[in-house]
Amino acid sequence: MFNDLNNSQESSGNKCGHQPDAPRYFIPPEKHAKRPEILRRVQVAIQEYFKNPNILPLLNAANCSDRQQRSERREACVDILACILHYTDLVTLRVAIPQADGSTAGLTMPYLATLSGLGERRAERAIHDLKAAGIITVHPICVKLTDTAYKGLAAIRTVSKHLFTVLGFHDWLKHEQRKAQERRMSKIEKKRRKALANVQMGINAANLNTPERERTGHMASAAEHIASIKAGLKRRPPPD
Repeated sequence: MFNDLNNSQESSGNKCGHQPDAPRYFIPPEKHAKRPEILRRVQVAIQEYFKNPNILPLLNAANCSDRQQRSERREACVDILACILHYTDLVTLRVAIPQADGSTAGLTMPYLATLSGLGERRAERAIHDLKAAGIITVHPICVKLTDTAYKGLAAIRTVSKHLFTVLGFHDWLKHEQRKAQERRMSKIEKKRRKALANVQMGINAANLNTPERERTGHMASAAEHIASIKAGLKRRPPPD
């Protein structure tokens, strides 16, 4: 089996297990929820680049050569771009993983390579080509530890809108981004209202306790709070 694999690699002219007649494409982790339909459609659309490099001419010319990009390099570009799209935020087109506190974290190169099923050096070359073609942008991030020491963090990567335009998804992207933004604003508004409601409940509880403390010297019970709130609701004038 091992010898057969070596022979296959040698006959295809590479040492990464690439088979030109059987390319390997990115497969999302099983436990992940489905991504927006438009992102999944783009992932499928870019697979066509492996067969027909002319659909993304700038990527095909990223090696600054008149020759067509090698098939194993095309496979790597398709794999890691599909992986990037899987983690792309639809509103901002930034590549990140949502965190519990509402923030996002970028993906490191080793993590991207592992998810894409590529070696790290091969993944780096693919990222270089995607950057050169203007399909993604990469902004390195670091934090200052001391006056002379810095720590590198996962870079911020962003997918270009031009990729969607070239593949014929421009109008659909605008529509889906608007819907995603509306959903995001709705969630933010719900959180804001919940926070205000909690503050108001605290204020009401304090107001209910003030006269009770002055009269009896003890805090009102939960049952007394509920009874007071119900009584207050009954006293409200009917709506016009």
